Amino acid sequence: MPTLLNTTQQIVIPGLEDALKTAVLATVPSVPIYVQAMETVTSTGNWVRPNDIADLIDVTLIAGGGSGSRYSGSDYFAGGGGAGQYLRRIVNINSVAPLAQISVTIGQGGASQGSNANGNNGANSVFGISSQSFYMVSYGGGGGGYGTDNGRDGNSGSCGPGAQNITGRGSGGGGGSGWQNNYGGGGGGGGAGSAGWPGGLNGAHQSAGNGGRAGGRSSSEGSSSGGGGFGNGTSHQDSQGGNGGKGIEGFAGGGGGSARGNGGAGSCGGGMGYGATHGWQGGDAKANTGSGGGGINSAGSGGAGGSGICIIRYWKKVT
Repeated sequence: MPTLLNTTQQIVIPGLEDALKTAVLATVPSVPIYVQAMETVTSTGNWVRPNDIADLIDVTLIAGGGSGSRYSGSDYFAGGGGAGQYLRRIVNINSVAPLAQISVTIGQGGASQGSNANGNNGANSVFGISSQSFYMVSYGGGGGGYGTDNGRDGNSGSCGPGAQNITGRGSGGGGGSGWQNNYGGGGGGGGAGSAGWPGGLNGAHQSAGNGGRAGGRSSSEGSSSGGGGFGNGTSHQDSQGGNGGKGIEGFAGGGGGSARGNGGAGSCGGGMGYGATHGWQGGDAKANTGSGGGGINSAGSGGAGGSGICIIRYWKKVT
């Protein structure tokens, strides 16, 4: 009896594979692949929309921070500057053609304060123009409070349709130390992530003394209030300047307040406050952070606020 072999036959039809591939591609369109890219704008100008990017882009916009206050006497202490407002939105730029421009304004930080006066507010940052649906405004931070004055409120207004027309405000500056008592410490400027710390006393003397001037107020997304000042009434107690409020993602931190003792620390590039008897020489906030400058109690100047920044993340088509 013959042996049966188990064999498999393969039938090859010339051109069938190519024909099936063509038919599938015609029926199921290919799905484009996008990768994320990022550009940073650090000075006022125009951003050019690249070719082959998605209409939705992610914009982070930060205004200029306020400068710290200055008080050159030995009995009152100045507050730190507040941070510029931190805004982040996904907006649709389908009205802008590839390689067309979008206007971007980067707000400058508040100028260094060389007189016995409140610090200067930072300038606003802007993405687009008011007639565009993605228009955004971030508001400048408030200047620190003179030794016997409240911290300044930040700039305020509508953030534009790209930010749902919310009412925005920059963070408030820290308050000065002088109200019911002299000496003490100035408050820290507000940051995008938390309020500025109040000035205060160290160690066992914490309960002595009275509140100083109020910090500048804020009630908006991406900003907070400045810390209040503190007065203890005696030059024999070393006070602590208020630390600047926390920022977000390394930006928009408050400046530190000045004090009889240790000056307050700045946050996210914000300037430290200058302590009259010991501590650190504070100063200007770092550029393009939107952070506040440090307060000062000396013949020098209050620290300048940091300029703002715009970070644009977009998705670019690669297939």
